[in-house]
Amino acid sequence: MGRKRVKSNFGSFFISPCLSRQYFALVIFIALCQYIDMVCVYCGGDTRVVNSRPQIRSNQIWRRRLCKSCQAIFSTIESHDPAQTWMVKKPGKPAKEFAKEKLFLSIYESLKHRSTALYDAKHLTQTVINNLSRTTKDGIIESRTITNTVIVSLNRFDKTASTHYRAFHAI
Repeated sequence: MGRKRVKSNFGSFFISPCLSRQYFALVIFIALCQYIDMVCVYCGGDTRVVNSRPQIRSNQIWRRRLCKSCQAIFSTIESHDPAQTWMVKKPGKPAKEFAKEKLFLSIYESLKHRSTALYDAKHLTQTVINNLSRTTKDGIIESRTITNTVIVSLNRFDKTASTHYRAFHAI
């Protein structure tokens, strides 16, 4: 038995006869998702990009969008999701997905002595992720690289927080 060729509005696919119907639906769904554009946040209509600018420091793309239906204008920011693209490797253990929340909580714990701890932790977490984005090439980050990056960032921002972080995270 050979593969079956399936044609759709979005291209053609080869389906093996051993695949069940649920996999077939998944293939079509993935193909459809590649062509779905951003919809208006107000009316759900189609939008078009009016202006687009890369943000080099934060590795993001800012876009101004215009709704074709209601003429509303809004902005979006596109960036990669570290949880989907990075794996954290600890010595002697299998790699795990990167958890931005875990990083945020560890930084927040170190900044609890500040009145603006939540705000500072949010922005320092993003700073650390931006710094890690520049250093990682293959998607695998060692846990000590994350720790060192956090320590350097905290040391520049608040030496007390840096000392607290070092006490609880081995280098």
